[in-house]
Amino acid sequence: MRQVHPDHRTRGPNRLLAATLSALALAAAGCAGQDAGSSQAAGPGRISFTSCGQTITLDRAPQRVVITNDAIADALFALGVGDRIVAKTRGESAPSPALKARLESLPNLGVRNPSTEALIAAKPDLLITDQLDKVSGSNGGPTVDELKQLGVATFVVGGDCVRDIAEDSAGLDALDADLDQFGKVFEVQTAARALADQLRARLDDTRRRTAQQPKVGIVEVAQVAGQLYVTTGGLSNDVMQRAGGKNLFGELPGQFTPISPEQIIARNPQAIIIDDFTASADGQRDSIAYLTRTFPTTDAVKQQRILAIDAARTGARGSTRPVDGVVELARFLHPNAFPAQ
Repeated sequence: MRQVHPDHRTRGPNRLLAATLSALALAAAGCAGQDAGSSQAAGPGRISFTSCGQTITLDRAPQRVVITNDAIADALFALGVGDRIVAKTRGESAPSPALKARLESLPNLGVRNPSTEALIAAKPDLLITDQLDKVSGSNGGPTVDELKQLGVATFVVGGDCVRDIAEDSAGLDALDADLDQFGKVFEVQTAARALADQLRARLDDTRRRTAQQPKVGIVEVAQVAGQLYVTTGGLSNDVMQRAGGKNLFGELPGQFTPISPEQIIARNPQAIIIDDFTASADGQRDSIAYLTRTFPTTDAVKQQRILAIDAARTGARGSTRPVDGVVELARFLHPNAFPAQ
C-alpha cells in the first residue's frame, strides 16, 4: 500500500555508472563498508550497527545522510542530527508541518527510489530507508551491494526486511531498536535513550487509559493509484491495537490487501480511518468526504466515527509519528478515557 509511484528507470545505466565512479565515491564517503553476518568489534574509533542481518561498520558517525521517506526525519531532528540530512526521496509520507520547509529545501532524489546518479551527486555516507524494496534494484535504484561499492552504508529502519507487503512486518516495538541504533550510529546514545523513554511513557499512559475500554471494531483504508486497500497487519495494525481498536480485517495475511467497498460494508465497522498521504487540511477533508459517500450504511458513518489521519502516524517506520498516531487514534476511539484537562 505504501509503495506508490515506482521508478521505472532501467538498472543497466546505473550499474555502469556505479562501476565507473565507485572509486571516486569510496574516496569521498566516510564509510568502511558492510560485512554480512560479521560480529567482530568495530575497533577503535569505529562504529558498528546491524541492519537486516548485516553488520555495518563506519569509520565515523555519518555526516551526510539521505532518507527515502520524509517521516524518517522526525526521529533524526528529535535526536539533534537532522541537519545531517543532505537529500531525500519523497517517500510515502508527507513531512511533518514543523519540518516541511526544511525538508522541501533539500535536493529531491526522486519520488520513491533514489537513482545511483543522484546519490553520487549527494555524496552521502549513509542511506536510511524504510523499505528493503527501495534498495533492491527492482525499480531502477541501486541495490544494497551497489551502495556498498559506492561507499554508502545502508540502514533499513522499522525491522522492515521483508520484500513484499504480502509478508507481515514488525510493529511499533521496532522503533525502540531504531532509536538504539541511531544512538550508536550518530553517537547520541543519551539523547536516544531519553527520546525512547519519553515515547514509551506516552504509549504506557495510553495503554492504561484504554485498558478497561471496550474494543472498537475498526477498519483502516487507503487509496493508492485508484485501488482501495485495507490494513491487515504490520505497524499500522499495531497502532490500531494499541489505541484500543479491533482490526476487523486482522485475520488476513500480510500488511495490506486490496479490497472492495462492499467487503468493508459487509463487516459494518464501528469506526473507519483513512490514511491521508498529504498531511494537509484539504487532504483530510477530501478523505472524509470519500468515506461518507462510499460507506453511508455503516455504523461508522451513521455515528460520524470516521477519521482522516496523517498516513505517517499509522505506518511510517523509523519515525516518531506512529506514537502520535496511537494517542490520536485512542482519543478518537475512546474520548471518555481522555477527559479535557
